[in-house]
Amino acid sequence: MSVSAVGYLPLIFTFVVCFCTNSIPALSDNNATDELVNEVCQNTTISDFCRTVIYSNPLAKNADRFTLAYIVFREAYTSTSNVTDHIASWIETTKVGYKDETLVGMKNCLRFYRWAVHSLGEALDNIYSDTYYELDRSAANAEGYARDCEASFNGRPSPMAVNNQDLIKYSKVCLAVSQLFPYD
Repeated sequence: MSVSAVGYLPLIFTFVVCFCTNSIPALSDNNATDELVNEVCQNTTISDFCRTVIYSNPLAKNADRFTLAYIVFREAYTSTSNVTDHIASWIETTKVGYKDETLVGMKNCLRFYRWAVHSLGEALDNIYSDTYYELDRSAANAEGYARDCEASFNGRPSPMAVNNQDLIKYSKVCLAVSQLFPYD
């Protein structure tokens, strides 16, 4: 070895030690997160959707059960809020007469989606305040509101079918996460 190469050995050694030491905790944190995500998502019938929701958020990398609850309920809240805005916009811009059955169904859905947003918002407030009581109730309510929206069309084709199915899926993931916080 040349003299100049020997001068770089301490630098290379330091780099290797730092890289290895910093990587090991990250790997173990990710493994713990993966185990927790698996535990949650295996409690749903939509595990692929569950994983997509969780891992789409950068906070999922080293998430504990509290962070998972935040991620899932926040994603459900955001999605439901966006759909609510879409419904309100559709109602405002439609030229259909008031007695049109689709318009009546959409107005009912707007009411149900606003209630779902409220319920999911309550869950987020509980998470923010470190109280995890009734997260399961909020998830069940949101699912029920999606089903009520779908029923508003009385068996007719619903323009909300995809959105309702998405809210039901989000609700199922929220319910699975809420199981991480059993009642005492």
